[in-house]
Amino acid sequence: MITTSTQIPLDERGAFKIKEAAIYLGVSVSQVRRYVKRRELIRLPGLRHVIIAKAECDRFLREQTDIAKLAA
Repeated sequence: MITTSTQIPLDERGAFKIKEAAIYLGVSVSQVRRYVKRRELIRLPGLRHVIIAKAECDRFLREQTDIAKLAA
């Protein structure tokens, strides 16, 4: 189980900061920033900090596995 400083498991959270999203997705923080900049991951609008919904991360992971299946 992956936890953050707040001790709430990431899989129980509704949204992530960039660092938490990187851990959840298994990529680096800079890669998450690139995904957001390319609009491959959509951030929650109207917030000062970049926050990404868990559902958005799950959608992204599903798409990545679908692409991997097609390539295989």
